[in-house]
Amino acid sequence: MELRSWMVRQVLSGELSISDAARQYGVSRNTVKLWLARANHSLDTPLSERSRRPHVSPRQTDPAIVAKLLALKAERPVWGAKKLVAKLWPDSPPISVRTADRILERHGLVQSRQEVLPLQRFERETPNELWQMDFKGLGRNNPGYSPLTVLDDCTRYCLAFEPLKSHGAVQIFKVLWELFGQYGLPEAILSDNEPCFAEISRIGPSWLEARLWLLGIRTLHGRAFHPQTQGKVERFHGTAQREVGRALWQPDIAKAKQVLGHFVQDYNYERPHESLDMQVPGSVYQSSARRRPARMPRHQLSEGAIARSVDSSGRFSFEGTIYRAGRGLVGQQVELREDEAGFAVYFAQRAFMRLDPASK
Repeated sequence: MELRSWMVRQVLSGELSISDAARQYGVSRNTVKLWLARANHSLDTPLSERSRRPHVSPRQTDPAIVAKLLALKAERPVWGAKKLVAKLWPDSPPISVRTADRILERHGLVQSRQEVLPLQRFERETPNELWQMDFKGLGRNNPGYSPLTVLDDCTRYCLAFEPLKSHGAVQIFKVLWELFGQYGLPEAILSDNEPCFAEISRIGPSWLEARLWLLGIRTLHGRAFHPQTQGKVERFHGTAQREVGRALWQPDIAKAKQVLGHFVQDYNYERPHESLDMQVPGSVYQSSARRRPARMPRHQLSEGAIARSVDSSGRFSFEGTIYRAGRGLVGQQVELREDEAGFAVYFAQRAFMRLDPASK
């Protein structure tokens, strides 16, 4: 501003012509004329830059649309532009996601974004091919319960987000039994290697796995210290943490069920999901055609099978040698089948070990 004011003074005093001022100050003649007109022959007029914003913006977003976007953002503070636009205008949005994002950013409602590295993803093609199961950790200030999550891999549909007093296999199976009655049987269930899910000795199925096998459900486990295998259920837990927040911690299980149940209803039927082309999980999930039996089936041995009973320590005897089958099969019978490599041990028509010195 000082240089502009000095240039205007020199021109108005006759010390410099317009052409001389343009050459000396390294600007065009039109620029010199602009500042002379701006000064309006009076050096009391500020010579600062003026806004270049147009007086009229015919393509400006309708204020009513902006108001609707900001109102929903206030209700859903953790949702981004994609979800907000999909929720407000599912068929023909009047603004693009990019425009919505700019509106949110202009109002200071966009969080700083960190670079996300691409991950190798897997996904089942149809509902109930695979369910993912895990507990949502609540840290050291555990309120006396832990939410058990069961999620359909294909549709992200949350089948259960149930607060349990402990990680006991019996409590988990009770929840699953009710889910099987409501949604049918999945083909497989994926979980981590927590003792309630997997046999500690890694020989034979756990108590929970043995019952799932009897129902014809395969059990899968992620690699140790590799939570990415259960990325979808981990992502669900992150969403619950952001959207429910401190309300995850309730004084008792009854209140926790109400809070978690409300979140599940919202997650399944209100919250658009990017991996589903902004559809809600409840609109694409379908129950399994494999219905749950009225009661738990018994282990059926093959005709003429070599059967052995598993004792209270998880072991059985064959030809004078004691072998470990795992505590998950206590009280059950296993079947021995001979092939070219020797004897394999089966339970619920699944081979889980071979008779060798390492299994004694």
